[in-house]
Amino acid sequence: MISRIRAKRRGSPNPLVGALAIVAALAASCSAVTGGDGVVDARAGLPTTTAPQTTETSPGAGRDGATPTSSDDLDIPLTTQDRPTTTESTDQAPPADVPEPVTTPPPSAGAWGEVVVLIESFWDENFTQFAGSGSFEPLDRDRIVAVSDQTRDLPACDLANISARDVEDNAFAAVCPEGQLVVWDDDDLFAELFDQYGVTGPTVVLAHEMGHAAQFQAGFINNPTLILEQQADCVAGAYAAWAAERSIAPFDTAAGLDAAVGATVSFRDHPGSSAADSQAHGSGFDRVRAFQDGFDRGVGYCAQYPELSLPITEFPFSTFEEAQSGGNLPFNDLISLVSPYLNSVYADLNDDWQAMELSAGDLDGWRNAHRSIGDNATGTAMGLMFAKRHQVLNNLPSEGEGALLQQACLTGAAFAPLVFFDERISPDNLSLSPGDMDEAVLTMIRIVETNQDRLGDGFLFEAVAALRTGFTEGFDSCDP
Repeated sequence: MISRIRAKRRGSPNPLVGALAIVAALAASCSAVTGGDGVVDARAGLPTTTAPQTTETSPGAGRDGATPTSSDDLDIPLTTQDRPTTTESTDQAPPADVPEPVTTPPPSAGAWGEVVVLIESFWDENFTQFAGSGSFEPLDRDRIVAVSDQTRDLPACDLANISARDVEDNAFAAVCPEGQLVVWDDDDLFAELFDQYGVTGPTVVLAHEMGHAAQFQAGFINNPTLILEQQADCVAGAYAAWAAERSIAPFDTAAGLDAAVGATVSFRDHPGSSAADSQAHGSGFDRVRAFQDGFDRGVGYCAQYPELSLPITEFPFSTFEEAQSGGNLPFNDLISLVSPYLNSVYADLNDDWQAMELSAGDLDGWRNAHRSIGDNATGTAMGLMFAKRHQVLNNLPSEGEGALLQQACLTGAAFAPLVFFDERISPDNLSLSPGDMDEAVLTMIRIVETNQDRLGDGFLFEAVAALRTGFTEGFDSCDP
Protein backbone atom coordinates (compact mmCIF):
# COMPACT_ATOMS: atom_id res chain seq x y z
CA MET A 1 0.00 0.00 0.00
CA ILE A 2 2.89 2.33 -0.64
CA SER A 3 1.68 5.46 -2.36
CA ARG A 4 3.03 8.42 -4.20
CA ILE A 5 2.97 11.15 -1.59
CA ARG A 6 0.71 14.14 -2.11
CA ALA A 7 1.22 15.88 1.21
CA LYS A 8 3.78 15.03 3.84
CA ARG A 9 2.46 13.89 7.19
CA ARG A 10 4.24 15.85 9.88
CA GLY A 11 4.01 16.05 13.62
CA SER A 12 3.70 13.75 16.58
CA PRO A 13 3.60 9.99 16.07
CA ASN A 14 0.39 9.90 18.11
CA PRO A 15 -2.47 11.48 16.10
CA LEU A 16 -5.11 11.20 18.78
CA VAL A 17 -6.82 14.38 19.76
CA GLY A 18 -9.15 14.62 22.70
CA ALA A 19 -10.54 11.93 24.94
CA LEU A 20 -13.11 9.45 23.74
CA ALA A 21 -14.84 8.22 26.88
CA ILE A 22 -15.74 4.56 26.93
CA VAL A 23 -19.34 3.87 27.87
CA ALA A 24 -20.96 1.02 29.73
CA ALA A 25 -22.39 -2.03 28.00
CA LEU A 26 -20.92 -2.94 24.61
CA ALA A 27 -18.01 -0.52 24.51
CA ALA A 28 -14.76 -2.40 24.91
CA SER A 29 -13.94 -5.33 22.69
CA CYS A 30 -11.14 -7.29 21.12
CA SER A 31 -12.76 -6.69 17.78
CA ALA A 32 -12.22 -4.27 14.97
CA VAL A 33 -15.22 -2.28 13.80
CA THR A 34 -18.89 -1.95 14.58
CA GLY A 35 -22.03 -2.45 12.62
CA GLY A 36 -24.93 -0.08 12.55
CA ASP A 37 -26.46 -1.57 15.68
CA GLY A 38 -23.48 -0.51 17.79
CA VAL A 39 -22.39 -4.05 18.56
CA VAL A 40 -18.76 -4.65 17.80
CA ASP A 41 -18.10 -7.17 15.01
CA ALA A 42 -15.10 -9.14 16.18
CA ARG A 43 -14.22 -10.47 12.74
CA ALA A 44 -14.78 -7.37 10.66
CA GLY A 45 -11.11 -6.50 10.89
CA LEU A 46 -9.85 -9.84 9.60
CA PRO A 47 -7.80 -9.40 6.43
CA THR A 48 -9.89 -10.58 3.50
CA THR A 49 -7.10 -12.42 1.73
CA THR A 50 -4.13 -12.56 4.01
CA ALA A 51 -5.08 -13.61 7.53
CA PRO A 52 -2.35 -15.97 8.72
CA GLN A 53 -3.66 -19.38 9.73
CA THR A 54 -1.64 -21.14 12.36
CA THR A 55 -1.51 -24.22 14.47
CA GLU A 56 0.38 -24.63 17.69
CA THR A 57 3.33 -26.12 15.80
CA SER A 58 3.21 -24.36 12.44
CA PRO A 59 2.09 -20.75 12.67
CA GLY A 60 1.32 -18.59 9.71
CA ALA A 61 -0.50 -20.32 6.82
CA GLY A 62 -2.50 -17.85 4.74
CA ARG A 63 -6.26 -18.15 4.41
CA ASP A 64 -6.55 -17.09 0.80
CA GLY A 65 -4.22 -16.43 -2.04
CA ALA A 66 -1.24 -18.45 -3.12
CA THR A 67 1.38 -19.23 -0.55
CA PRO A 68 4.88 -19.84 -1.92
CA THR A 69 6.03 -23.38 -1.34
CA SER A 70 9.77 -22.87 -1.18
CA SER A 71 12.27 -20.29 -0.04
CA ASP A 72 13.22 -19.77 -3.70
CA ASP A 73 9.77 -18.28 -4.27
CA LEU A 74 10.60 -15.62 -1.69
CA ASP A 75 14.21 -15.04 -2.75
CA ILE A 76 15.30 -14.94 0.90
CA PRO A 77 18.34 -17.25 1.18
CA LEU A 78 18.51 -18.80 4.62
CA THR A 79 20.67 -21.18 6.58
CA THR A 80 20.17 -22.61 10.03
CA GLN A 81 23.68 -21.88 11.21
CA ASP A 82 22.44 -19.78 14.13
CA ARG A 83 20.16 -22.38 15.68
CA PRO A 84 21.82 -25.34 17.44
CA THR A 85 20.56 -28.76 16.48
CA THR A 86 18.48 -30.36 19.20
CA THR A 87 17.15 -33.83 19.70
CA GLU A 88 13.82 -34.64 21.25
CA SER A 89 14.14 -35.58 24.87
CA THR A 90 12.21 -38.44 26.39
CA ASP A 91 12.55 -36.96 29.87
CA GLN A 92 9.34 -35.86 31.48
CA ALA A 93 8.93 -32.09 31.51
CA PRO A 94 9.13 -30.42 34.92
CA PRO A 95 5.77 -29.58 36.45
CA ALA A 96 4.40 -26.17 35.61
CA ASP A 97 4.80 -23.54 38.29
CA VAL A 98 1.07 -22.90 38.35
CA PRO A 99 -0.03 -20.56 41.15
CA GLU A 100 -2.75 -21.47 43.58
CA PRO A 101 -6.05 -20.40 42.00
CA VAL A 102 -7.66 -17.36 43.57
CA THR A 103 -11.08 -18.16 42.14
CA THR A 104 -13.13 -21.10 40.94
CA PRO A 105 -13.84 -21.63 37.24
CA PRO A 106 -17.01 -19.84 36.15
CA PRO A 107 -19.52 -22.60 35.31
CA SER A 108 -20.79 -20.57 32.37
CA ALA A 109 -17.31 -20.20 30.84
CA GLY A 110 -17.36 -23.71 29.43
CA ALA A 111 -14.02 -25.16 28.36
CA TRP A 112 -12.30 -21.82 28.98
CA GLY A 113 -13.03 -21.61 32.71
CA GLU A 114 -9.55 -22.72 33.72
CA VAL A 115 -7.99 -20.08 31.46
CA VAL A 116 -10.13 -17.41 33.15
CA VAL A 117 -8.93 -18.62 36.56
CA LEU A 118 -5.29 -18.36 35.46
CA ILE A 119 -5.80 -14.83 34.12
CA GLU A 120 -7.45 -13.82 37.39
CA SER A 121 -4.46 -15.28 39.26
CA PHE A 122 -2.21 -13.11 37.09
CA TRP A 123 -4.21 -10.04 38.04
CA ASP A 124 -4.22 -11.04 41.70
CA GLU A 125 -0.41 -10.80 41.57
CA ASN A 126 -0.05 -7.79 39.27
CA PHE A 127 -3.00 -5.45 39.79
CA THR A 128 -1.26 -3.13 42.26
CA GLN A 129 1.60 -2.59 39.82
CA PHE A 130 -0.94 -1.75 37.12
CA ALA A 131 -3.30 0.44 39.15
CA GLY A 132 -0.88 1.88 41.69
CA SER A 133 -2.93 0.63 44.62
CA GLY A 134 -5.75 -1.69 45.54
CA SER A 135 -6.39 -5.27 44.55
CA PHE A 136 -8.19 -7.02 41.72
CA GLU A 137 -11.79 -7.96 42.41
CA PRO A 138 -12.71 -11.17 40.58
CA LEU A 139 -15.85 -10.94 38.51
CA ASP A 140 -19.02 -12.66 39.65
CA ARG A 141 -18.91 -16.24 38.41
CA ASP A 142 -22.19 -15.92 36.53
CA ARG A 143 -21.01 -12.82 34.63
CA ILE A 144 -18.25 -14.56 32.66
CA VAL A 145 -20.11 -16.36 29.90
CA ALA A 146 -19.28 -18.47 26.87
CA VAL A 147 -22.31 -17.94 24.66
CA SER A 148 -23.47 -20.80 22.45
CA ASP A 149 -26.57 -21.58 20.46
CA GLN A 150 -27.90 -23.35 23.53
CA THR A 151 -27.46 -20.33 25.82
CA ARG A 152 -30.83 -18.99 26.87
CA ASP A 153 -30.36 -16.74 29.89
CA LEU A 154 -27.62 -14.12 29.69
CA PRO A 155 -26.73 -11.63 32.42
CA ALA A 156 -28.37 -8.23 32.27
CA CYS A 157 -26.49 -5.00 31.70
CA ASP A 158 -28.07 -1.71 32.72
CA LEU A 159 -31.37 -3.53 33.26
CA ALA A 160 -31.37 -4.76 29.65
CA ASN A 161 -31.01 -8.42 28.84
CA ILE A 162 -28.20 -9.29 26.47
CA SER A 163 -29.15 -11.75 23.76
CA ALA A 164 -27.05 -14.38 22.04
CA ARG A 165 -27.42 -12.31 18.89
CA ASP A 166 -25.63 -9.40 20.57
CA VAL A 167 -22.64 -11.66 21.13
CA GLU A 168 -22.62 -13.33 17.72
CA ASP A 169 -19.08 -13.31 16.22
CA ASN A 170 -18.07 -11.10 19.12
CA ALA A 171 -16.34 -10.85 22.47
CA PHE A 172 -16.56 -7.93 24.85
CA ALA A 173 -16.18 -6.65 28.37
CA ALA A 174 -18.58 -4.14 29.88
CA VAL A 175 -19.22 -2.14 33.03
CA CYS A 176 -22.83 -2.58 34.13
CA PRO A 177 -24.74 -1.53 37.25
CA GLU A 178 -25.24 -5.23 37.91
CA GLY A 179 -21.49 -5.87 37.84
CA GLN A 180 -18.70 -6.26 35.32
CA LEU A 181 -19.37 -8.57 32.41
CA VAL A 182 -17.21 -10.59 30.00
CA VAL A 183 -18.89 -12.60 27.25
CA TRP A 184 -17.82 -14.23 24.00
CA ASP A 185 -19.24 -16.23 21.10
CA ASP A 186 -18.08 -19.76 21.85
CA ASP A 187 -19.69 -21.48 18.86
CA ASP A 188 -18.31 -19.35 16.04
CA LEU A 189 -15.68 -16.83 17.12
CA PHE A 190 -13.77 -19.03 19.55
CA ALA A 191 -14.22 -22.13 17.40
CA GLU A 192 -12.71 -20.29 14.44
CA LEU A 193 -9.86 -18.89 16.52
CA PHE A 194 -9.14 -22.35 17.91
CA ASP A 195 -9.09 -23.83 14.41
CA GLN A 196 -6.65 -21.18 13.20
CA TYR A 197 -4.41 -20.58 16.20
CA GLY A 198 -5.00 -23.46 18.59
CA VAL A 199 -5.51 -22.67 22.27
CA THR A 200 -3.55 -19.44 21.78
CA GLY A 201 -6.28 -17.64 19.82
CA PRO A 202 -9.06 -17.75 22.44
CA THR A 203 -6.52 -17.29 25.25
CA VAL A 204 -5.28 -14.02 23.74
CA VAL A 205 -8.87 -12.78 23.46
CA LEU A 206 -9.68 -13.71 27.06
CA ALA A 207 -6.50 -12.03 28.33
CA HIS A 208 -7.46 -8.91 26.37
CA GLU A 209 -11.05 -8.84 27.65
CA MET A 210 -10.06 -9.56 31.25
CA GLY A 211 -7.54 -6.76 30.75
CA HIS A 212 -10.50 -4.46 30.13
CA ALA A 213 -11.98 -5.63 33.43
CA ALA A 214 -8.73 -4.65 35.16
CA GLN A 215 -8.77 -1.28 33.37
CA PHE A 216 -12.28 -0.56 34.62
CA GLN A 217 -11.24 -1.35 38.20
CA ALA A 218 -8.01 0.67 37.91
CA GLY A 219 -9.82 3.76 36.63
CA PHE A 220 -8.37 3.87 33.11
CA ILE A 221 -11.82 4.15 31.57
CA ASN A 222 -11.68 7.83 30.52
CA ASN A 223 -9.02 7.49 27.85
CA PRO A 224 -9.24 7.39 24.06
CA THR A 225 -10.65 4.10 22.84
CA LEU A 226 -7.54 3.27 20.83
CA ILE A 227 -5.35 3.68 23.91
CA LEU A 228 -7.65 1.49 25.99
CA GLU A 229 -7.67 -1.22 23.34
CA GLN A 230 -3.92 -1.25 22.87
CA GLN A 231 -3.41 -1.14 26.62
CA ALA A 232 -5.57 -4.28 26.79
CA ASP A 233 -3.38 -5.83 24.08
CA CYS A 234 -0.37 -4.83 26.17
CA VAL A 235 -1.61 -6.53 29.34
CA ALA A 236 -2.51 -9.60 27.28
CA GLY A 237 1.17 -9.74 26.33
CA ALA A 238 2.15 -9.30 29.98
CA TYR A 239 -0.07 -12.26 30.83
CA ALA A 240 1.66 -14.31 28.11
CA ALA A 241 5.06 -13.56 29.68
CA TRP A 242 3.76 -14.43 33.16
CA ALA A 243 2.38 -17.71 31.84
CA ALA A 244 5.59 -18.50 29.95
CA GLU A 245 7.63 -18.04 33.13
CA ARG A 246 5.39 -20.59 34.84
CA SER A 247 5.26 -23.08 31.93
CA ILE A 248 1.54 -22.50 31.52
CA ALA A 249 0.03 -23.45 28.16
CA PRO A 250 -0.12 -22.21 25.51
CA PHE A 251 2.77 -19.88 26.23
CA ASP A 252 4.97 -22.67 27.55
CA THR A 253 6.14 -23.17 23.96
CA ALA A 254 7.66 -20.82 21.42
CA ALA A 255 4.99 -21.93 18.95
CA GLY A 256 2.37 -20.38 21.25
CA LEU A 257 4.07 -16.99 20.93
CA ASP A 258 4.19 -17.29 17.15
CA ALA A 259 0.48 -18.09 17.11
CA ALA A 260 -0.16 -15.01 19.28
CA VAL A 261 1.32 -12.83 16.54
CA GLY A 262 -1.05 -14.28 13.96
CA ALA A 263 -4.05 -14.04 16.26
CA THR A 264 -3.33 -10.44 17.27
CA VAL A 265 -2.74 -9.12 13.75
CA SER A 266 -5.93 -10.82 12.58
CA PHE A 267 -7.98 -8.44 14.75
CA ARG A 268 -6.66 -5.34 13.05
CA ASP A 269 -8.89 -2.47 12.03
CA HIS A 270 -9.62 -2.12 8.35
CA PRO A 271 -6.79 -0.20 6.62
CA GLY A 272 -7.82 3.43 6.30
CA SER A 273 -9.53 3.56 9.69
CA SER A 274 -8.86 6.62 11.82
CA ALA A 275 -7.04 6.26 15.13
CA ALA A 276 -9.43 8.88 16.53
CA ASP A 277 -12.53 6.84 15.68
CA SER A 278 -14.67 5.97 18.68
CA GLN A 279 -14.35 2.27 17.85
CA ALA A 280 -10.66 2.24 16.86
CA HIS A 281 -8.70 -0.74 18.11
CA GLY A 282 -5.53 -0.34 16.07
CA SER A 283 -3.70 -1.52 13.02
CA GLY A 284 -2.30 -5.03 13.07
CA PHE A 285 1.24 -3.71 13.47
CA ASP A 286 0.21 -1.50 16.39
CA ARG A 287 -1.68 -4.27 18.16
CA VAL A 288 1.24 -6.69 17.85
CA ARG A 289 3.56 -3.92 19.05
CA ALA A 290 1.35 -3.45 22.11
CA PHE A 291 1.23 -7.19 22.83
CA GLN A 292 5.02 -7.41 22.59
CA ASP A 293 5.41 -4.29 24.77
CA GLY A 294 3.53 -6.12 27.50
CA PHE A 295 5.46 -9.34 26.97
CA ASP A 296 8.82 -7.55 27.15
CA ARG A 297 8.11 -4.84 29.74
CA GLY A 298 5.22 -6.01 31.91
CA VAL A 299 2.05 -4.44 33.28
CA GLY A 300 3.88 -1.48 34.80
CA TYR A 301 4.78 -0.30 31.32
CA CYS A 302 1.26 -0.98 30.06
CA ALA A 303 -0.05 1.28 32.82
CA GLN A 304 1.91 4.16 31.24
CA TYR A 305 0.16 3.87 27.87
CA PRO A 306 -2.15 6.89 28.39
CA GLU A 307 0.91 9.10 28.98
CA LEU A 308 3.14 7.69 26.24
CA SER A 309 3.42 9.06 22.71
CA LEU A 310 2.78 5.73 21.05
CA PRO A 311 4.02 5.23 17.46
CA ILE A 312 0.54 4.82 15.99
CA THR A 313 0.46 3.68 12.35
CA GLU A 314 -3.31 3.86 11.88
CA PHE A 315 -4.45 6.78 9.72
CA PRO A 316 -7.02 7.36 6.96
CA PHE A 317 -6.35 7.26 3.25
CA SER A 318 -5.33 10.70 2.03
CA THR A 319 -7.37 10.71 -1.19
CA PHE A 320 -10.37 8.98 -2.71
CA GLU A 321 -8.10 7.42 -5.34
CA GLU A 322 -5.82 5.97 -2.67
CA ALA A 323 -8.82 4.47 -0.87
CA GLN A 324 -10.12 2.98 -4.11
CA SER A 325 -6.81 1.23 -4.78
CA GLY A 326 -6.32 0.25 -1.15
CA GLY A 327 -3.13 2.27 -1.37
CA ASN A 328 -1.55 -0.37 -3.58
CA LEU A 329 0.76 0.54 -6.43
CA PRO A 330 1.35 -1.71 -9.43
CA PHE A 331 4.30 -4.06 -9.02
CA ASN A 332 6.67 -2.27 -11.43
CA ASP A 333 5.74 1.21 -10.19
CA LEU A 334 6.47 0.25 -6.61
CA ILE A 335 9.92 -1.07 -7.45
CA SER A 336 10.82 2.09 -9.38
CA LEU A 337 9.77 4.29 -6.44
CA VAL A 338 11.18 2.28 -3.54
CA SER A 339 14.61 1.51 -5.03
CA PRO A 340 15.82 5.15 -5.08
CA TYR A 341 14.57 5.69 -1.54
CA LEU A 342 16.35 2.64 -0.13
CA ASN A 343 19.51 3.56 -2.02
CA SER A 344 19.42 7.01 -0.40
CA VAL A 345 18.88 5.45 3.04
CA TYR A 346 21.84 3.11 2.77
CA ALA A 347 24.06 5.69 1.07
CA ASP A 348 23.54 7.76 4.21
CA LEU A 349 24.68 4.80 6.33
CA ASN A 350 27.58 3.68 4.12
CA ASP A 351 30.17 6.00 2.57
CA ASP A 352 31.05 3.38 -0.06
CA TRP A 353 27.48 2.44 -0.99
CA GLN A 354 27.04 1.71 -4.70
CA ALA A 355 23.49 2.08 -5.97
CA MET A 356 21.64 -1.24 -5.96
CA GLU A 357 19.40 -1.54 -9.00
CA LEU A 358 16.50 -3.96 -8.64
CA SER A 359 14.27 -4.82 -11.57
CA ALA A 360 10.90 -6.55 -11.71
CA GLY A 361 12.74 -9.68 -12.77
CA ASP A 362 14.81 -9.63 -9.57
CA LEU A 363 11.59 -9.69 -7.55
CA ASP A 364 9.51 -11.94 -9.76
CA GLY A 365 8.98 -14.44 -6.93
CA TRP A 366 7.12 -11.76 -4.98
CA ARG A 367 4.33 -11.12 -7.50
CA ASN A 368 1.91 -13.50 -5.75
CA ALA A 369 2.59 -11.93 -2.34
CA HIS A 370 2.20 -8.46 -3.89
CA ARG A 371 -1.30 -9.47 -4.99
CA SER A 372 -2.42 -11.44 -1.93
CA ILE A 373 -0.83 -9.42 0.89
CA GLY A 374 -0.40 -5.98 -0.66
CA ASP A 375 2.32 -3.94 -2.27
CA ASN A 376 4.36 -3.60 0.88
CA ALA A 377 5.06 -7.32 0.71
CA THR A 378 7.30 -6.37 -2.20
CA GLY A 379 8.52 -3.32 -0.29
CA THR A 380 9.44 -5.52 2.67
CA ALA A 381 11.27 -7.98 0.41
CA MET A 382 13.24 -5.07 -1.05
CA GLY A 383 14.00 -3.78 2.42
CA LEU A 384 15.44 -7.15 3.42
CA MET A 385 17.57 -7.32 0.27
CA PHE A 386 19.02 -3.84 0.78
CA ALA A 387 19.67 -4.66 4.44
CA LYS A 388 21.57 -7.79 3.41
CA ARG A 389 23.74 -5.72 1.06
CA HIS A 390 24.46 -3.39 4.00
CA GLN A 391 25.54 -6.39 6.08
CA VAL A 392 27.92 -7.60 3.38
CA LEU A 393 29.50 -4.15 3.01
CA ASN A 394 30.07 -3.96 6.76
CA ASN A 395 31.44 -7.51 7.10
CA LEU A 396 28.42 -8.53 9.16
CA PRO A 397 26.86 -12.00 9.00
CA SER A 398 24.35 -11.99 6.14
CA GLU A 399 23.05 -15.56 6.32
CA GLY A 400 21.11 -17.40 8.99
CA GLU A 401 18.51 -16.49 11.56
CA GLY A 402 20.50 -13.81 13.36
CA ALA A 403 21.21 -12.07 10.07
CA LEU A 404 17.54 -12.20 9.06
CA LEU A 405 16.53 -10.67 12.39
CA GLN A 406 18.92 -7.77 11.79
CA GLN A 407 17.57 -7.39 8.25
CA ALA A 408 14.04 -7.18 9.66
CA CYS A 409 15.18 -4.52 12.13
CA LEU A 410 16.89 -2.45 9.42
CA THR A 411 13.80 -2.76 7.23
CA GLY A 412 11.62 -1.44 10.05
CA ALA A 413 14.01 1.48 10.55
CA ALA A 414 13.88 2.28 6.83
CA PHE A 415 10.07 2.29 6.88
CA ALA A 416 9.69 4.71 9.80
CA PRO A 417 10.53 7.92 7.84
CA LEU A 418 7.80 6.95 5.37
CA VAL A 419 5.23 7.25 8.18
CA PHE A 420 6.66 9.86 10.56
CA PHE A 421 8.25 12.77 8.72
CA ASP A 422 12.01 13.06 9.18
CA GLU A 423 13.37 16.24 7.62
CA ARG A 424 16.73 14.62 6.99
CA ILE A 425 15.63 11.45 5.24
CA SER A 426 11.91 11.38 4.36
CA PRO A 427 11.45 11.60 0.56
CA ASP A 428 9.14 14.07 -1.16
CA ASN A 429 7.51 11.51 -3.45
CA LEU A 430 6.87 8.47 -1.27
CA SER A 431 5.03 7.50 1.90
CA LEU A 432 3.50 4.41 3.43
CA SER A 433 -0.24 4.02 3.03
CA PRO A 434 -2.71 2.76 5.66
CA GLY A 435 -2.10 -0.90 6.41
CA ASP A 436 1.42 -1.03 5.00
CA MET A 437 3.04 -1.96 8.30
CA ASP A 438 0.40 -4.68 8.71
CA GLU A 439 1.57 -5.98 5.34
CA ALA A 440 5.14 -6.00 6.63
CA VAL A 441 4.06 -8.22 9.53
CA LEU A 442 2.06 -10.48 7.22
CA THR A 443 5.11 -10.74 4.97
CA MET A 444 7.28 -11.87 7.87
CA ILE A 445 4.61 -14.47 8.66
CA ARG A 446 4.74 -15.64 5.04
CA ILE A 447 8.54 -15.89 5.08
CA VAL A 448 8.53 -17.88 8.31
CA GLU A 449 5.80 -20.27 7.23
CA THR A 450 7.52 -20.87 3.91
CA ASN A 451 10.79 -21.67 5.65
CA GLN A 452 9.31 -23.55 8.60
CA ASP A 453 11.75 -26.42 8.08
CA ARG A 454 14.67 -24.04 8.67
CA LEU A 455 13.21 -21.41 10.97
CA GLY A 456 12.21 -22.92 14.29
CA ASP A 457 9.27 -22.18 16.55
CA GLY A 458 9.51 -18.74 18.11
CA PHE A 459 11.33 -17.17 15.19
CA LEU A 460 8.22 -15.35 13.98
CA PHE A 461 7.77 -13.63 17.35
CA GLU A 462 11.45 -12.58 17.27
CA ALA A 463 11.31 -11.41 13.65
CA VAL A 464 8.27 -9.21 14.20
CA ALA A 465 9.87 -7.87 17.38
CA ALA A 466 12.98 -6.98 15.35
CA LEU A 467 10.86 -5.22 12.71
CA ARG A 468 9.07 -3.31 15.49
CA THR A 469 12.31 -2.36 17.23
CA GLY A 470 13.81 -0.91 14.08
CA PHE A 471 10.63 0.99 13.28
CA THR A 472 10.26 2.52 16.75
CA GLU A 473 13.91 2.96 17.78
CA GLY A 474 15.80 3.51 14.52
CA PHE A 475 18.90 2.14 12.84
CA ASP A 476 21.11 2.27 15.93
CA SER A 477 18.87 -0.31 17.60
CA CYS A 478 19.80 -2.80 14.87
CA ASP A 479 23.53 -2.80 15.64
CA PRO A 480 24.83 -6.27 16.55
